[in-house]
Amino acid sequence: MSYRIRRIDPFWIAHPVVIAAAVVGMLLALGGYAKNNIALSIIGGVSMAGGVLAATKPAVSGVLGSLGFFGGLITFVILPNPQLADSPLFWKLVSTLFFALLYMVLMDALVLLVSALYNFFGNSVNLGGIHLDIEEDDEAVEEPAA
Repeated sequence: MSYRIRRIDPFWIAHPVVIAAAVVGMLLALGGYAKNNIALSIIGGVSMAGGVLAATKPAVSGVLGSLGFFGGLITFVILPNPQLADSPLFWKLVSTLFFALLYMVLMDALVLLVSALYNFFGNSVNLGGIHLDIEEDDEAVEEPAA
């Protein structure tokens, strides 16, 4: 059996307002960073995070948040940088949570962008897509009789 992946759909709420909130938030955060305006950067970052999290399905965010949490534990608690080795455990855990949140938002945004580009090139431009060849197992799985 051969299957073709025609569309990747990680979107939960694909309303234009949600996408606009993410894009405008990113632009505000970058503008705040360029002008060294912390308040504008925070407002833009929160807006972008809200838009990205609202646009992505919760299962995708959960998986990426878990990966970020484990990565943060390794980075800040298990194998910390020598400069952070003397920090209290509370601040290491706070750093881990912030790292997990940032990782989740950034990777969610990356998944949305990659999916949108794949869908564009695979469907609109007709450049093909990923093909999966699936074979049936020779050993038939017998279902118990009721």
